[in-house]
Amino acid sequence: MKNQKKITGKIVNHNSTFVGDVYFDNNIIQTEKINSNEYNNIIIPGFVDLHCHGGGGFDAMDGSDAIVGMSKYHLSHGTTSIMPTTWTNKFEETFNALNDFKIIKKENKNILGIHLEGPFINPNKLGAQPNLTQKPSIEFVRKLLDIADIKIITIAPEIEGMSNFLKDLSNHNIKIQFGHTLADFDCCEKIMSKYEIGFTHLYNAMSGNNHREPGVVSAALSKGRFAEIICDNIHVSNESIKIAKKCITGLYAITDSINASGLKDGEYLFAKNKIKKENNSVKIIDNGTLAGSIVTMDRTFKNLIDMNFSIEEAVELTSYNASQYLGISNIGRIEKGFLSNFLVLDKEFNLVDVYLEGKKINE
Repeated sequence: MKNQKKITGKIVNHNSTFVGDVYFDNNIIQTEKINSNEYNNIIIPGFVDLHCHGGGGFDAMDGSDAIVGMSKYHLSHGTTSIMPTTWTNKFEETFNALNDFKIIKKENKNILGIHLEGPFINPNKLGAQPNLTQKPSIEFVRKLLDIADIKIITIAPEIEGMSNFLKDLSNHNIKIQFGHTLADFDCCEKIMSKYEIGFTHLYNAMSGNNHREPGVVSAALSKGRFAEIICDNIHVSNESIKIAKKCITGLYAITDSINASGLKDGEYLFAKNKIKKENNSVKIIDNGTLAGSIVTMDRTFKNLIDMNFSIEEAVELTSYNASQYLGISNIGRIEKGFLSNFLVLDKEFNLVDVYLEGKKINE
């Protein structure tokens, strides 16, 4: 075939590892095992990040140019599928930020859709979100759907008026996630019996796993199929990540990265808050609250390996499970017919090359 390319290395999916060749153009044509244990490269599926606010100085809420800028920044760190994520804001500002989204999505192959984090969250569990929460409004979402592909929304299930709202979201095939919430276990269980529910940055900004008063974390660990989790060595302990992996078969890593990712230490603005970046974290200056993260997915992958997850488990957590959650059947694996979205790592798991639909991005 005229445009067929080949790369050789240790090919790792979530459930298999072998030394072999990948033949590809835009899509993977075939993989072929070779009779050797020698390899220089490790080849893994491109990372899938379903919760990312920004990076490289760009914030998704600053509009289409910023969304393109952040997506390119994270693509350079191996994220071949990204979900730019908003934060709680007024409708007009959210609409303006997403106004040209459908155009830029066509032109940028690693952009999947939009994750709305709020504004239908609990004002008493804001985290770093501004206090601009609203009661559930399907009109808010429908108007945004006219201009942008809303794929995920983070909500607090205990808020008044949520019942009909959730029904409408489900009818629009929008994934529902619990986050920034103080719901109790019973509230969660009731909704989880009707809908497939995910969990936003598990453990963070949600009621916990108290042994007498079980909350959202309890519901996730006992009944959840999918949940996202930040693996930056700051937001969640290694032990808690391992517990979550044991309990939730579809656990997947996200960055929750903000505009300050990739910038030098100093003071910045995020979600209408003055923040300070230092010691690999970002915090609101006024109260010390964590304000998202500055981690990238290639660093996340290495963090998982350092936690003694196997390379196959690290692939599962950084690409495969997220693709399964979204129901996208052509990403998250290196296999015939899948998009040629894959990464080349060296033997120390450092990122060497990024391929997006068969094109090396740094060429």
